[in-house]
Amino acid sequence: MKALVIGGSGTIGTAIVERLLSDGYEVIIHYNQANHEALQAHYEHRAVQFVRCDLTQVNNLDPYFSFIQNVDCLIYASGTALYSLLQDTTDKMIDESFQIHLRQLIRICRYFTDQLRQSENGRIVVISSIWGETGASLETIYSAMKSGQIGFVKALSQELAMTSVTVNAIAPGFVSGNMAQNWSEASLEEIMQDLPQQRFIKPEEIAHTCSYLCHPLAKSITGTVQKVNGAWYL
Repeated sequence: MKALVIGGSGTIGTAIVERLLSDGYEVIIHYNQANHEALQAHYEHRAVQFVRCDLTQVNNLDPYFSFIQNVDCLIYASGTALYSLLQDTTDKMIDESFQIHLRQLIRICRYFTDQLRQSENGRIVVISSIWGETGASLETIYSAMKSGQIGFVKALSQELAMTSVTVNAIAPGFVSGNMAQNWSEASLEEIMQDLPQQRFIKPEEIAHTCSYLCHPLAKSITGTVQKVNGAWYL
């Protein structure tokens, strides 16, 4: 089995890669800003390939992804936080958020759909966000893009329902990792007090949910939003 993880060098992406490797997958890791030598050293002698691509810039996917054949699972974990009052948000910020969260998600899914249909267990898993369901103050653009991801997942799952491909989203709550670094310690403590479980979600929990969705017995799980939020329903 072969999986492509878009954004595979991020906090959640790395956890997903590790879990898929332990599940016996060959994994192709997409990355952009991560150090290539460090990635190679970390995954030395493991069933991993790499593809470097700046999704905020590229239009032609062929030079980057055409070497990939017979992919079974496409995991889209690429994304970046955007904190801003709407009136302070520039067109450039909006365009970059749209490009990374939605436009390239759609284009990459389109690029690989025919390959995925050839698999007995084709899978598309999109890492969305709780904010795509509830919205968040100071994250209007990010929330809109994550909501768009969920709408895309629900529609594509119906379009592919008669094939072997399932399409699902995961909507994490507050995950410990890179995005949490945008907050001060005092703010993180205040956020934690609002969480029903009084803890942040571990990236490995998201990876576990992704593994579940990729399992051959999950063939009837499609069009869903898997809420991994510790009962943080807003």
